[in-house]
Amino acid sequence: MRKRALTLIGVLLLLPICYVVGAHAAIMYTARQQPQPGSEYMIILGAALWGDKMSPSLQYRMDAGLAYLKHNPHTKVIVSGGQGVNEDFPEAVAMQKFLLANGIAAQRILVEDKARSTAENIRFSRPLMTSDQAVLVTNDFHTLRAKLLAERAGIKAQILAAPTPDSVKVKLFVREYVALIKSWWFD
Repeated sequence: MRKRALTLIGVLLLLPICYVVGAHAAIMYTARQQPQPGSEYMIILGAALWGDKMSPSLQYRMDAGLAYLKHNPHTKVIVSGGQGVNEDFPEAVAMQKFLLANGIAAQRILVEDKARSTAENIRFSRPLMTSDQAVLVTNDFHTLRAKLLAERAGIKAQILAAPTPDSVKVKLFVREYVALIKSWWFD
């Protein structure tokens, strides 16, 4: 009886470890994908503002998106993000200002400023598109879930992964392992 109990405990301890290893491998595989040039749309997912300043996570997303947009002058970009607590204005407004300041023409930028979650980023951005294909820009830790949610919304998504700031990497990856389960079942 004791041997069975120990075996059961071992299995119960091993399952979460296997999940984390598998989820991490899937996230990193998705993050290494490179988008094809010439996409009609790009969606840059919002991340925190600190007052009116972009957090490092959002700045990395914007830098990655800007580089793609400069090499693909016909791509339209949807900046998606609402206003969270302690944010002076919606994330999408800060993102739009950044792109305008860096030479992206206003007519190429579509603003979605209501979303307060990844699922809403995708769901609220979809009606702004006239095709079902887009490059999604987010940090590497977030790529798998963003792609899953985009595909559920009918978007054929390619991924452009920005790095995750070292200062929050462990925290965000751990949070993402839980968020993946939540999104898989509820979003």
